[in-house]
Amino acid sequence: MLDSETQAFLQTGVSISLAACNAQRLACMSRGMGCKVLDGGRRLAVFIKRSQSQELLDNIAGCNKVACVFSLPSSNRTLQLKGEDAVVQSFDPADGGIVEHHVTEFVREVVPLGTPEPVVRAVFSYTTDDLVTVIYTPTAVFSQTPGPKAGEPVGAAK
Repeated sequence: MLDSETQAFLQTGVSISLAACNAQRLACMSRGMGCKVLDGGRRLAVFIKRSQSQELLDNIAGCNKVACVFSLPSSNRTLQLKGEDAVVQSFDPADGGIVEHHVTEFVREVVPLGTPEPVVRAVFSYTTDDLVTVIYTPTAVFSQTPGPKAGEPVGAAK
């Protein structure tokens, strides 16, 4: 289970990248549009655009394994969460507020760093009918923050 501090971090203005490998172990990834913690931190839901993620969705269907990176641009704090039971579900329009919150928080993160807000909003533009939800149980959590502890496991997911 993810502790409350990690849960809060995952749901801020972080950059989210979701990846999965095919049978030849070639990875592909897609930008996450937001994240929701489920079951008190036991599972995660990551929202992605179907139109930009077909290869990723095929890879998830083929192996159910994912790695998701959450990185806060202002500090470079980065966590990677891996899972082995990923499934793709239809996007619930009730989660639209979570996606909007994520975009707003990401704008707050990167505009002070010099990225123009219209660029960020263009990258994160979407329609709800193009979103899907990838749900998985984190089985391993790693620090990927640049520095001497990069790659080390952190408070193992349980």
